[in-house]
Amino acid sequence: MDYKAYALMAILLASVASVALVGAAYAQTATLTVKTGKSSYASGDDITVTGNLNATAINQPLLIQVKGPHNIDVIDQFPANPDGSYSYKFRAGGLMNSDGSGTYTVIVSYKGTTTNQATFQYTASVGTPGGWSTFTIKVGNDSYPVQYKITGGTVQNMVPSTATSDLTITINSTAAGNLLIRLPRNVIDARAGSDLRSGADENFTLFADDVPSDTWDQTEQTADRRTLSIDFDQGTQSIDIVGTWAIPEFGAIAAIILAIAIVGIIVATTRYGKFNFAPRL
Repeated sequence: MDYKAYALMAILLASVASVALVGAAYAQTATLTVKTGKSSYASGDDITVTGNLNATAINQPLLIQVKGPHNIDVIDQFPANPDGSYSYKFRAGGLMNSDGSGTYTVIVSYKGTTTNQATFQYTASVGTPGGWSTFTIKVGNDSYPVQYKITGGTVQNMVPSTATSDLTITINSTAAGNLLIRLPRNVIDARAGSDLRSGADENFTLFADDVPSDTWDQTEQTADRRTLSIDFDQGTQSIDIVGTWAIPEFGAIAAIILAIAIVGIIVATTRYGKFNFAPRL
């Protein structure tokens, strides 16, 4: 009997068994917990999602999705801490207001296999049918109605500018809130065409009190209008929506009169020399 062969076989089997045990230990399914800071929220609230990832090695980011009654309203990636704990904060509003009130589900996953979820109730203050207010922009003899909904403040004024291709909205914000606004394409638009008024749609650029803002979403896009949902902080005074084209602040007739006046001044200055504003003696 070849005892050496048996001994080698025993050592080999022991080695295979130990590798299998180690592999099984590392292959243990990771676990994940998910919870929200509160059970219910309203538009403008900050929602904090926390939990803990228990895994042998954390080498990929977590994926978070927030599903409303009809759509996925938030999707993002973020890292967990080295100890497996994590925290993710986002503001209620934006697409959630268009999705409407109801039960929302927060789903957090790791590597696509480890998943857990939590739910909360959301009350949408805007984005529900009806209740639209209208601000009428007057340009000469023409009127341009702009529909909007706002929480956390009131709309004071809307002024378009051809020179800067933007629409400045003045608001009085008494709390953090949301502005849902339907932008008629004949008032302002953002296009990729050479004439800046045709071609594929491009993203608007937004500023809150002259500071670039990314807390907004486009919730609707039709042939006649584009709808934006814009979150703002308490104390915000102005929101600038910048596109590639906007209607003039003054009507065509006013612009013609202004041009004639400027030409008249140039002709008079050329013909008679500079004006003399000194008082007569």
